Amino acid sequence: MSTETETVKQPLSDLKSSLTKRNLQYVHEVEKHLQATDYSGEQKEQIVYEMTEKILTQQKQGVTARKLFDLTPTEYVAALTVQTKKATPQGDVATGWIVLDGALLVLGAMMLITGLSALMGGQTMGIVVLLITGIVGGFAMLILRKYAAGMREKVKGATLKYILVAVGVIFVWMFIMTFVQVILPPSINVSLDPIVTCVIGALALALKFYVKRKKNIPNF
Repeated sequence: MSTETETVKQPLSDLKSSLTKRNLQYVHEVEKHLQATDYSGEQKEQIVYEMTEKILTQQKQGVTARKLFDLTPTEYVAALTVQTKKATPQGDVATGWIVLDGALLVLGAMMLITGLSALMGGQTMGIVVLLITGIVGGFAMLILRKYAAGMREKVKGATLKYILVAVGVIFVWMFIMTFVQVILPPSINVSLDPIVTCVIGALALALKFYVKRKKNIPNF
């Protein structure tokens, strides 16, 4: 008769109950971001289970989950996707959709603002400047997302970093927009009719929300 005892797997809920408040929040954030992935329910639970076990092992030494993995929850899930899918182009596509989401938001907002401004007799912008502003804005939003994640995780110094990066991004953004507007002649940087500009801006924002919902792009 065998004297070996079968190892009983401890329920995930029990593991979570042993986590500190900060580590539990990290786990919950990872679970939230996992919902936007293509993993099956069983795979998601296994990922969280293994992660929680690792956190508990280091928690005894006072190491937080954020310090253990050196990743925000968003980055942790992205890293898992890369590892599991062998760095397929989907990772790049995901980033591209996030940039597009930000670009449509900026482009739509700027077109609405400049269109309404022109209707009230204010200054307007050419279509080329608006398009470039949208593209630069998309990448700017991607950068700001990264630092905003650190603030949500309450990483030390994250708020100051976010403010400094935001100021830098806005400065570069305004410089590029102004530079392009100055060097491009009106024959190239054509100004659209204010009403047309407003309509295109509204359509860009509508497309932004469609893309966000379709691709499950997380909130900023």
